[in-house]
Amino acid sequence: MRVPEYQIGIMDERVEKYLSSLARKRDAVLHELEIDAEKRSVPIVGPLVGNVISIILKSANAEKALEVGTATGYSGIWIARSLSGERKKLTTIEVDPKMRRDAEANFQKAKLSKYVEIIAGNARAIVPELVKKNLGAFDAVFLDVGDKTLYVDLLDPCISALRTGGFLIADNTLWGGSVALSKDKSPETVTIRKFNELVYSDKRLEAAIIPLRDGFTVAYKKNQ
Repeated sequence: MRVPEYQIGIMDERVEKYLSSLARKRDAVLHELEIDAEKRSVPIVGPLVGNVISIILKSANAEKALEVGTATGYSGIWIARSLSGERKKLTTIEVDPKMRRDAEANFQKAKLSKYVEIIAGNARAIVPELVKKNLGAFDAVFLDVGDKTLYVDLLDPCISALRTGGFLIADNTLWGGSVALSKDKSPETVTIRKFNELVYSDKRLEAAIIPLRDGFTVAYKKNQ
């Protein structure tokens, strides 16, 4: 069995194949999005990371989540399905009109439209204003956007958006292992390193980077 490109990251390919063989079968909507991601080279978290995010949100009894970077809605489906309670809602931000249209259609297919609000525009401007009106209102914030400078620039408002006991989750934080190569001074790698250092040094958070796929960060907001 060949491992789809979206799943191969820093892990040994044999381990990826083994973990993929254990994963439960996804429904038609997620499965089609995985095939589409492979065909169109759309970056998605994949089922292994999606499953971990789902477990985290369910364990936190999350009702409200904020996602920065909707893309086709793949991760949003994992998130929205993991929310509980009468007020459950995913607020997700996407700048690309084509991606937004695709995501809207996919949320509809997954019967999640009434639980999802897609905000059109640049997250750099939207997130700070959104957070001013929703301080501490979110149980989880998920960062997964192409422009990685947003990880650094939006870190503080994203932490402010979280309730105590909430989770900040960010994808691609090992950047294919490049963060560990001191000679790699590319802008993207330097930015991800800076983000990791900021997260780990922030006294409001307890953080861990999980070396699955491309690496993703899970940080718990402590009671100050």
